[in-house]
Amino acid sequence: MKFGRNKVSASQTLIEFAHPGLRGAAKRAVLLQALQCFNDKGIEASTIDDLRRRSGQSVGAIYHHFGNKEGVAAALFFLGFDDQSQAIAAALAQADGTPRQMIAALIGAWLDWTERLPEMALYLILARETVDKGAHAQQLTERLCARYGPLDELLAQAMRRGEMRPVPDDLIPPLILGPAESYCRGWLSGRRQMRPSQCAQVLAEAAWRSLV
Repeated sequence: MKFGRNKVSASQTLIEFAHPGLRGAAKRAVLLQALQCFNDKGIEASTIDDLRRRSGQSVGAIYHHFGNKEGVAAALFFLGFDDQSQAIAAALAQADGTPRQMIAALIGAWLDWTERLPEMALYLILARETVDKGAHAQQLTERLCARYGPLDELLAQAMRRGEMRPVPDDLIPPLILGPAESYCRGWLSGRRQMRPSQCAQVLAEAAWRSLV
């Protein structure tokens, strides 16, 4: 999928907002170019020299701000992940508090965010395993618990009341978000044409039916 790099994207705006002004110029330059470089080449194949050439920053500046290439990858990942989490939290806060509507809100927010920030959404998919297996794995675990903890407890209560069938904890995430994630991967790669937000109702209903 072509993301319209000739115009300012929502992903670029997010990076600029996170690191504004002169003080953030170096970080902003590195992260903006890292997003494109990592998405184009992959994190493993990208080098510090790639980031230096693309961003115009020195190797010393990159190491000063991020530590190493993995630090750049993690900083970019958490910038996107935290913005996605905020979108999900806002959607959950507006739902009526029932498990069915909370699941629908989660899926709807996930799909809408992917559609609004496709470059960053693609990067989160590509970088997830790298971050999960690297030096920043604990940070990711803490963020995941903060994002999904309240919803996990709500679903656990619904299961105890008999409103949902008992489902092992490890199966809940793939049952709820698995189809949405799969569709987004296809859309981001250009293999699916319907906008993710157009699929929200169908995917939310399928997720709910898998749990009752």
